[in-house]
Amino acid sequence: MAFLKGIRISTFLFSGVLVYFAVHFFVGQQGVLSWHSYVQRADSLMAERDSLVKQRAELERKLARYQAGQVDSDYVEERAMSQLGLAGPDDIVLTLPKTAAVTASSASSQTPNP
Repeated sequence: MAFLKGIRISTFLFSGVLVYFAVHFFVGQQGVLSWHSYVQRADSLMAERDSLVKQRAELERKLARYQAGQVDSDYVEERAMSQLGLAGPDDIVLTLPKTAAVTASSASSQTPNP
């Protein structure tokens, strides 16, 4: 009888351990059901990485314009004038009142191009 009682206890313990690992296999943090969310997160991170790689390439391309010995003087002048709001001696500057600028832009968008 003691032998059967020992088998029942060991079977019960083995079943409990088996159930514990089975539950964690499916539901746990590293479980099968969590796998889908990890795949989605990996996909979004890969898309973000691709976007950042493109952005870095664009910034490196812009930076190459400022490298010593390769400076594009027209580009530097244009950027400086647009950011500082300046005009060159040969430039013609037209200033429009804000209401006229809005009216002119809306009128040009309403008239069909021939």
